[in-house]
Amino acid sequence: MKTLKQLLFAIAIVIVISMTASAQKEGEKKTPPKPEPPVIVVKPKDKPKEEKPKPDEKRKKPEAFMFNFRYE
Repeated sequence: MKTLKQLLFAIAIVIVISMTASAQKEGEKKTPPKPEPPVIVVKPKDKPKEEKPKPDEKRKKPEAFMFNFRYE
């Protein structure tokens, strides 16, 4: 009787393991291809015209301000 219980238990374990293995094999399906990203078309911007200074206007010279500290 003890041998029959162990035999049935072993058969049940084999069946359960084979079912889990077959379930995992069916789960391996190919993933669908990813959709292509949308294409954004950028229109070229119109560059604003550079304003030229008038000849009678004087240009300002660049100014610089500098601190000079001496520690003694």
